[in-house]
Amino acid sequence: MSAVIDRPGMGAKILAALLLTAYSAAGLAQEGRSTDDDLIDPRGTWNCIFYGNPALGDERVLLSFAPDQSTLMAKPSEDEARPWVPLSRWQVEDDFLSFTDSRSGREFQADLRRSTLGGEWRTLNLLGGWWCSEARERVDLGIFADEQKPSPAMMVPLVIAVTATPSYPRQAIREAIEGRVVICFEVDPSGAVRNPEFIELSDDIFRAASLDSLMSSSYQPWTDRGAAALRPACRSFVFSLEYAF
Repeated sequence: MSAVIDRPGMGAKILAALLLTAYSAAGLAQEGRSTDDDLIDPRGTWNCIFYGNPALGDERVLLSFAPDQSTLMAKPSEDEARPWVPLSRWQVEDDFLSFTDSRSGREFQADLRRSTLGGEWRTLNLLGGWWCSEARERVDLGIFADEQKPSPAMMVPLVIAVTATPSYPRQAIREAIEGRVVICFEVDPSGAVRNPEFIELSDDIFRAASLDSLMSSSYQPWTDRGAAALRPACRSFVFSLEYAF
């Protein structure tokens, strides 16, 4: 049977050691826990592209997510005092951002755990996507769209200068694999493609061919217009085989 020796001040030292251990454990638990730093903060202004609508094609828009959860949308224009259209309030639930454009009936959702803001949009009979890069500009919340006033001059859209067509991977031909790829990216003022991100990739066998084609393409520069900001864009590649009977 062991004996316990009671020394003066020993109880206080044991208590201090226990408290120190508890604080250390709590700190480790905090480090191992997922934090909001891992998520995209949507607040601010974003340069976005909506794709997947067969009637409208790719749409370039500006989205503003205010701290009070109001959402505004505008068409990019040469006039900084562009009119903004209010959308529904944005909200975040389970790491997903959502908002609605009641005029078009589109419901938007974005997974904030991604590296870039973007996701999908839905209507009753359509499904598409959207992808954004940070615009880094202030929004004049007092300027809203007025149907009675003429629209400001629109910025010149992205015009592709060189289009490279991807080669069909030989392995995919041998194995009769078809697929679709969607890549969103940014274009700098010189017309070069920057920061590509795969949004849709039906089979990894098409990754290299699609990326090589995209990076070999370029757009007409707009350096002379004094707009230094990057512009978002998306391209889709469809790989399909022709069968001989």
